[in-house]
Amino acid sequence: MIPSYVKIKKFIVDSIQSASLKPGDRVFSENELAKKFKVSRMTANKAINELVSDGFLVRIQGKGTYVAGESRVSEILEIKNIKEEITQLGKKYSIKVYEIEDIKAASSISKIMGLKAGERVYRGIFVHLADGVPFQFEERYVNKKLVPDFIKCDFFIETPHEYLMKTIPLSEAEHIVQAVLPDKDVSQLLGISLNTPCLCLTRRTWFDDTIVTYARFISPGDRYKIGTKFKFNQHGSIVRKSVNLEAK
Repeated sequence: MIPSYVKIKKFIVDSIQSASLKPGDRVFSENELAKKFKVSRMTANKAINELVSDGFLVRIQGKGTYVAGESRVSEILEIKNIKEEITQLGKKYSIKVYEIEDIKAASSISKIMGLKAGERVYRGIFVHLADGVPFQFEERYVNKKLVPDFIKCDFFIETPHEYLMKTIPLSEAEHIVQAVLPDKDVSQLLGISLNTPCLCLTRRTWFDDTIVTYARFISPGDRYKIGTKFKFNQHGSIVRKSVNLEAK
């Protein structure tokens, strides 16, 4: 006789494989599954927990359980993982973690992330290196309610970007690119002068209507280029635009 929790797992996996459930879709709650299969909530919980461990589902604290998979954010703006970019250049990737902390968000960050005054966030300062040479500065703020285990991640194994992309199904992103000069801290971490032109990308990501992260990425201007790709409809109007940020 097939255990009830296995039947629940099969039902969900079959739904994913048939595309009845797609990446980012919310799945039945434990109570809904318990009622549907006439089992205890504990049995439904066991099925969900195993599917999360197997990588089929992700839990979002305070929101529910969702189908894991490739994030829809790539449909809006295509940006490669910095680790992949450096590797594709034939260089060895490494990372330095300068800060990773649980802090009370400053008023400016609270406003940017749509948080209440005094709410706490995770803040990380990282430098990505190519063959041991500083390549990109990253300052990232993470909504700890949505990604409570971010601070526990081993960033020497996976980048912040990799961890977030596998942990939470993003639904929207906003990117702003501008030319800047580095401040004193950034210039020291990147090993460049204060007069070095840099490219600054600011990024916000959403899960539904809640902001997941706000990040700044700063790279010396001679190491990056930006390319824009458009798609048009039959009337010549732009229907999709994507931007690729690539290492030179």
